[in-house]
Amino acid sequence: MKPFLPSPTTLLLCGLISIVTLRSDNMRAAQAPVVRTLAAPPVARPNAQGVANAAGTPRPRPAWTDGTAAPPTATTSWSQTDPFAPVYIVTSRDTYQGIRGLARDAVGRRDSTGMPLVISEIRADSLGEIGRHVHVNERRCGGFFAFPNRAQAEAFLHADRSRQAMTKSLLASYTLDNQATVDRWLPQVEERRIYDTINYLSSYRNRYYASSFGKTSAEWIRTHWQSLAAGRSYVTTELFTACTNCSTQPSVILTIQGWDLPNEVVVLGAHLDSINANNRNDLNQLAPGADDDASGIATLTETLRIALSEGWRPRRTVKFMGYAAEEVGLRGSNAIAQSFRSSGVNVVAVLQVDMTNYKSGAVPDMKLIADYSNADLKNFFVTLFDTYLAPRGLTRGSVACGYACSDHASWTNAGYPAAMMFEAGGPNGSFPYIHTTSDTLATMGESAQNSVKFAQFALAYLGETAKTAPVRFTGGPAPVFREGG
Repeated sequence: MKPFLPSPTTLLLCGLISIVTLRSDNMRAAQAPVVRTLAAPPVARPNAQGVANAAGTPRPRPAWTDGTAAPPTATTSWSQTDPFAPVYIVTSRDTYQGIRGLARDAVGRRDSTGMPLVISEIRADSLGEIGRHVHVNERRCGGFFAFPNRAQAEAFLHADRSRQAMTKSLLASYTLDNQATVDRWLPQVEERRIYDTINYLSSYRNRYYASSFGKTSAEWIRTHWQSLAAGRSYVTTELFTACTNCSTQPSVILTIQGWDLPNEVVVLGAHLDSINANNRNDLNQLAPGADDDASGIATLTETLRIALSEGWRPRRTVKFMGYAAEEVGLRGSNAIAQSFRSSGVNVVAVLQVDMTNYKSGAVPDMKLIADYSNADLKNFFVTLFDTYLAPRGLTRGSVACGYACSDHASWTNAGYPAAMMFEAGGPNGSFPYIHTTSDTLATMGESAQNSVKFAQFALAYLGETAKTAPVRFTGGPAPVFREGG
């Protein structure tokens, strides 16, 4: 779910998005037993046009250093859940006006900004129609939060802190004084590594939140991120399973403990699930999701690799997150954001990375999402871009995203400062193959070059929000303070 400025082809392809029955998941997903790391040399890249024209042709999969093929290609049996299960959604009033024939027991509400919203009950098999309405008539994606019961939807709005999150002044926290670290990081971004991660994740049949692939792909992300930490005691990984409507898909959280400001938390997030809008209720759907959002996970993975490769320690605690079930109502990110708020976690900045690898024609290199974001953090994003990316010849623009379009909205609702940079798209709109079987590297020129600039932006954000701790390594396990750091 993200800003969507579709071409006519896109409007045709962005069909029904459906939701399978909401199920409680209180079991912690098991960690994969083997730590796998990307092997060199890079995967051979087929001719993009040839792959694009070969429907059903398997995409190349990288090999791993443990000698196993990856990822699994065995399919699960087709399964359909109860299409009549009730789902409670929160939408804008304008969206509700377009879907009111599908909804019942609607109740008007407002969030803390005064925006008119509606809570309504729909059947699970109607969510695809709602998705189609948002795509075709509002010319965007997303547009709703989903809950298993009305009480949770009411509680969500009753506790809304969007106004606080969007207007709270945070200028004192956002300074530009860590150029030495950022300038050292930016040239280290490798397109091949980003490509390999996108290629791997899009080789799963899907990463749909209720399928077995959705679970195993999330576990692989956790294992791969853990391998990048290389046993560092100050880095931990976990599978977040406290989302009651994320089915069996966990979110992934990697934490780098802050040195002297550990109670201030910086978040970098992307969603890890995928969906095919044309195969609702099918757990065996083909949904490679290369751009949406394997590219975001790959961007974060490269950011993490570079930061950890030199033993970097942040002053503030950093959390890299892969969110479950974004495509079905921002479920994973909302569960985490609400959990953090309940626990009093002090999140000082959130970067959302959702779709980074598509650009076509003479358009800006990336776009700042203009709405449902913290004003000071948006200004800081502009400063980061102009300082670190503009000198490299890159350009920026902005675009409105709409209500609940991606995971930054979950953090905004919970009262935390969040913002998002989005891919450029093309002159006629956004990526035309979103939520289809053609969301592959082949339709993006068999290249991850466009994601390189987003990894560089994420590194600039990481360095200038988390800052570099005044420590150095002396060969032993413990870092030592450096004078004047």
